[in-house]
Amino acid sequence: MPSTITTITNSIITFTSSSHNSQQSPSEVIANLDDLLTEILIRLPIKSLLKFKSVSKHWLSLISNPFFCRRLSLIRKPITGLFVDRVALKVNNPEYDFINLDSNPSSPPFRTLTFFNDSHGIQILQSCNGLLLCSGGHGNYYICNPSTNQYRLLPQPPVGGGVSRSILGVNLAFDPSKSSYYQVVYVGACDSFLDGELHMEIYSSETGDWRSYGGSLPAPSGINFNTGVFWNGAINWESSSETSLYFDVDQEKVKEMPMPPIPDGWDRGIYQYFGESGGHLHLIDFYGASPFIVYEMRTDYSGWFVKYNVDLGGVTAAFPEMIRTYRDPQDLDYYEYSILGVVREENDDDSYMLLHLPNKVVHYDLKDNTFKEVLDVASNGSQAVDASSLQYRWFGAFQYHKSLASV
Repeated sequence: MPSTITTITNSIITFTSSSHNSQQSPSEVIANLDDLLTEILIRLPIKSLLKFKSVSKHWLSLISNPFFCRRLSLIRKPITGLFVDRVALKVNNPEYDFINLDSNPSSPPFRTLTFFNDSHGIQILQSCNGLLLCSGGHGNYYICNPSTNQYRLLPQPPVGGGVSRSILGVNLAFDPSKSSYYQVVYVGACDSFLDGELHMEIYSSETGDWRSYGGSLPAPSGINFNTGVFWNGAINWESSSETSLYFDVDQEKVKEMPMPPIPDGWDRGIYQYFGESGGHLHLIDFYGASPFIVYEMRTDYSGWFVKYNVDLGGVTAAFPEMIRTYRDPQDLDYYEYSILGVVREENDDDSYMLLHLPNKVVHYDLKDNTFKEVLDVASNGSQAVDASSLQYRWFGAFQYHKSLASV
């Protein structure tokens, strides 16, 4: 029987056969070699993989296999774009604009989330490695994959045993490089909330059930459980005090996380951005309109360090409409802008920040401080009623990564 030798070096595939009388063509041989086929397919765009599922039952099985999805997640792919919720536009059935960051722009996956007939409409709470955590009416929560158009309605978190219906935050934890399963963490107030006690429930997609964390959860004041960020195997929360918390998903332990020092003269921390990108957790303070500091957390949680110093002088000169001339230059809101994202690229020299100015979105290079306009918001059909106001905020901007993850 003729033997076949295949090698892969730097994404170049070499095929040789020991017999010139082989009855199979190279393409047929490759199609029957799952290991080789996997190496080829994981290098293709998600859009192509979704189409290739219909090639054959064998390809459908291969591409849908959790092992394949895990291999795919190990190959870093750049962010596709941001879904952005327009501030105070709609309470029910919110509409989302899409900021395309892909080198090959494509149509937005959706404008509104209509995968489930929810009378209150569906809104995004958090994005995490290709999945969206969403909420609807009557305490409904959903997990959605906009790449595959799959969704799951979660069972409602159990409420009782001294736990009120005061929901402080619901957060998603998903690391496709470790597992195809995800967790949703619900933090609610106990009857003894005034004493600083909270309650936590954890949903696992593996079991399909909620379970209690195990008793009440003491918490420092000032923590924002609504804007949790999954990073370093944990859900991390920012706080206006000097100490915050994070929940280690694997160990199922709540631990303390330091916050940056609060400057003299301030009674609490004020932050204008908290988010993750490329395996890095970032925090941006708001003690002055410009310049400002982009902090990064150390992976051992020993503290924050200064990653970038950002001076918006050049941006304000190019876009004077962001200056509130009626304000004192020392006021925090003298410059009108919001930070939609800090995007870390594989080559750190290519990392950038997305700034929202009145009716514009600007790409700001974090290495050389250059900038360019990437979106005219007014031409996107989202012009603000007041030309000097902002339509987007960081807590309403959600990363979109194309993914094959199952819900």
